Amino acid sequence: MDKYETDFTKVWAAMDRTDKQIEETSRRIAESNERMEKGFEETRRRIAESNERMEKNLEETSRKVDATTANLDKYLAELKEARKEIGGIGHSYGMHAECYFFESLKKSKQFGGIDFDSVEGDVTNTSLVPKGKRIDAQFDIVMINGDSIAIIEVKSKVQKNDVKTLIDRQLNTFKQIYVQYVDYNFYLGVAGFSFEKKAEEEAISSGVGILKLSGENVEIQDKHLKIY
Repeated sequence: MDKYETDFTKVWAAMDRTDKQIEETSRRIAESNERMEKGFEETRRRIAESNERMEKNLEETSRKVDATTANLDKYLAELKEARKEIGGIGHSYGMHAECYFFESLKKSKQFGGIDFDSVEGDVTNTSLVPKGKRIDAQFDIVMINGDSIAIIEVKSKVQKNDVKTLIDRQLNTFKQIYVQYVDYNFYLGVAGFSFEKKAEEEAISSGVGILKLSGENVEIQDKHLKIY
């Protein structure tokens, strides 16, 4: 065998090995692609299942939210109605207190040891004061004689702030509207079926009379009364 024939045999052997390597590589690539495709299919399946579960969860959540919203709307409607009823009861109770104390003072026509000529209940007025400001006012009980006026604020339960409002707001409003009485002696009182402790303390320290229930009668504490 001459040299050229030997080299040719080597070349063919090398080419044969290369073909086998290419074939092996192609087989491995095919196997890898098959595994990847299976992996992709499994991933797509899991994604599809996950999406299905998410869709079901969203539907269930939406249903629960709708149900909760409906229950909340119902609760708010019931709460609104309950507040109306409570407000109506409170208003009725307050009106009852006004009538009760008004009838008692109308009968006696006395407050702070002073005799009054007239006793008026639920006194309302609207007036324009300087600069065109409008004042809407309402006074529960007003007692008047020739030189004195008593303003009584009535609450079912008297609180400390009610005393302050009577002094700081109600009195000034009365004087602004009824300027003809500006030189009168003013006496103030708070009446109620019940009192907060601080309300009584505030009234006494401020010289405001206290009218409360004592059995079936009205008890008036006015020894500390002062002129405003």
